[in-house]
Amino acid sequence: MSILVVTQNFLPAKGGTITWVVHTYGRYYQQQSVFAVGEHTEAHQIDAALPFTVERLPMQFGNWDPMNLMALRGYVDTTCRILQLTRRYSARQLHVVRVLPEGLVALCVKWIAKVPYLLYAHGEEIQTGLTSRKFRWLIPQIYKGAFAIIANSRNTKCLVEGLGIPERKIHVIHPGVDTAEFCDAEQAGMAVRRRHGIEIGPVLLTVGRLQRRKGQDMVIRTLPTIKKTFPFVRYLIVGTGEEEAFLKQLAREHAVSEHVIFAGRVEDAELKGYYAACDIFVMPNRQIGEDIEGFGIVYLEASAMGKPVIGGKSGGTEDAILDGVTGIRVDGHDVHAVTDALLTLLRDASMRKTMGQQGRHWVEREFSWGKTFENTYQVFARGAENT
Repeated sequence: MSILVVTQNFLPAKGGTITWVVHTYGRYYQQQSVFAVGEHTEAHQIDAALPFTVERLPMQFGNWDPMNLMALRGYVDTTCRILQLTRRYSARQLHVVRVLPEGLVALCVKWIAKVPYLLYAHGEEIQTGLTSRKFRWLIPQIYKGAFAIIANSRNTKCLVEGLGIPERKIHVIHPGVDTAEFCDAEQAGMAVRRRHGIEIGPVLLTVGRLQRRKGQDMVIRTLPTIKKTFPFVRYLIVGTGEEEAFLKQLAREHAVSEHVIFAGRVEDAELKGYYAACDIFVMPNRQIGEDIEGFGIVYLEASAMGKPVIGGKSGGTEDAILDGVTGIRVDGHDVHAVTDALLTLLRDASMRKTMGQQGRHWVEREFSWGKTFENTYQVFARGAENT
């Protein structure tokens, strides 16, 4: 069965969703999967090395509002191109990575060519989209048009159900982790510490875009208290984003600038060294307006490296952290709760080791990419029988 995967964002761009679909569909060999993705000037060598066909399309929308003339032209052009690819590759299904803009294209293709589509749901796009009057009606229609929906967490499943989608159409499938990649990194961890001038003291780590929902600011706010007991503590922040200037100012205001290290963007190949360098992975996410953490693959990556994790009680983190087993979930709005969790783990090396080991075993057992693919395959194989 030929599948056409439609996603505007793709390699060489980075992101958890891109990693998810590459690992999943790279394992689909029954006949073929074809990716229709956004254009990129540096993509030729990357595309040639992938185990599936990649078709690069303009996919230029300006914005996602189909009532906007520029966006409407983008939707019409992309729909025509996807129809052509559907016929060329005799695609039996479209698999769509986001509800907008790709999901609206898939809905149009279904109306015109009767090709069914599967839709991925990540959480934050539902909350954010429904705050707009323009999308409040449209988004549920796109989800209702799908023959199946893959939600990345139980929390996301609840959000989709809230749109009036029958539970039978929604399947919770978590992204996976390459556990073979996240291991044996002691030397890489030592190199990261040397690179950033960390000689002694515990290291806290956050990996993620610098945005309010991730909670880097809350960790900075804990440092005045933590450094009283652990004067050489360092907080490594990996990532870039719109909150960087604010976070640096916050560190100055709390007189902890010398304890906070902004590592910036780190290539995937170097990430395991940063996980290995830390004693605790902490990302106390919380909901900001309608912005939520849909799942949190970074918690699993840290667990795969044998590190205890601290996350917020918001969004889909309940599926990425076993509270009290692989880490601790806290109220990400409460600086005292974040501080207490950090101090609890910093004071107890045995607890850190046990949680790290339990996290590694859990990820190996439940979050392999092979298992993610098998679960996904069952969904679209059943869809092929019923469509």
